[in-house]
Amino acid sequence: MQSIENKILNDLLDKYENSKLSRGENQRAVHIVFPFKKSTMPKYFDESSLEIEIIHAAAEQMEREGLVTIVWKNQKPGYIIEKLVLCEAHVEEAYEKLGRKPKREAEERTKQILEQFSGKTQGEVTRSFLSRMIMRLEREQSVKEYLDIMDHRKTEQLIDTLDKVERNRKEYYIREFSMEHFHDSKVFETLIPKICKIFREENEELTGFENEEILAEYQIYKTPGYVYIKGNVQIYSAGKQAADISAFPEGIAVAVGSEEDTPDICPDQTIDKVFTIENLTSFYRFKEEHSLVIYLGGYHNHSRRNLLMQIYQKLPDAQYYHFGDLDAGGFYILEHLKRKTGIPFQMFQMDIETLKKYEDYAKPLTENDKKRLMQLEKMELPDEERKLITYMLQKGIKLEQECISESQ
Repeated sequence: MQSIENKILNDLLDKYENSKLSRGENQRAVHIVFPFKKSTMPKYFDESSLEIEIIHAAAEQMEREGLVTIVWKNQKPGYIIEKLVLCEAHVEEAYEKLGRKPKREAEERTKQILEQFSGKTQGEVTRSFLSRMIMRLEREQSVKEYLDIMDHRKTEQLIDTLDKVERNRKEYYIREFSMEHFHDSKVFETLIPKICKIFREENEELTGFENEEILAEYQIYKTPGYVYIKGNVQIYSAGKQAADISAFPEGIAVAVGSEEDTPDICPDQTIDKVFTIENLTSFYRFKEEHSLVIYLGGYHNHSRRNLLMQIYQKLPDAQYYHFGDLDAGGFYILEHLKRKTGIPFQMFQMDIETLKKYEDYAKPLTENDKKRLMQLEKMELPDEERKLITYMLQKGIKLEQECISESQ
């Protein structure tokens, strides 16, 4: 019976908190009701159920306590309940019975917590998120997509974790980070989806990034990262030659961890072109003489950028190209690559002519594709890239890199 009372009262209080009644703004005789329907109380309409009498007893008990008024169908008491009406004069007793805090009180406490964090955190993403949440609470807008206003411990945990990730400068694996900060190897993983959603929304440079890619930006990794390389290159580790990559025509995978663990890449000085490739299949079939070819696996992280900048220092006069999907993700990867490394990457086979040539293999743009491409148009881009994006929006198409046949 208690569970039935809790269900009904919680539903009534939810409606009350979302109504003008709770703010004293109700200008009409509007009441908060819990209708008895199959959708709200299925067992009440199940003739084989034994709970009908229990439900009646629960409703009558709440009425005796002054919390609700029962409206009987056809005004026949004890027959069929049509709805329960919340007694607004005894709302405080309903909260007390449930052990529940009023929404406005919980929102005010949540706002205080956010303001306390805002006064001490230095991270731009964290501060921006806090400011947005405080503003929403002040405007009486919902924050439940991110915060549980009834669970202040969870709110504090989320903000503290967001701040710790943003300020992190030490390399961790995900479970190491969790042990360090929570003394539990799995707690952090439960927070990752929400944490990464916030990073994507507050930092436009991370738009389109997968969760693992975002964490890698802050040197938190799921597993050791690998970079695939092919070309006339020698690799040294701890001062000793580890591999002659030219002996492997299809290339080899090199583990790239911390800055100290990054191998020493020594490219042959005959190399005049360096290519970064977005997709592994395209990496395998790509062939170009006097070139160094690198598969980064989508977005690059801190460690992979260190490797690229090491190569750029040794081959400053080479031409640098990025070959990726002709879609929003491909362009974001390219722009992020240029901004974060300072290397003057150019597009390779990412142009209107290529798109026209393989248009039969193109896919239609989704609404999200269009939105992201329009966001890119607002950025400072080379004319060739801007024209390609405009053409894609006009035609409503995109092209996967694997569709482009290489004839190097």
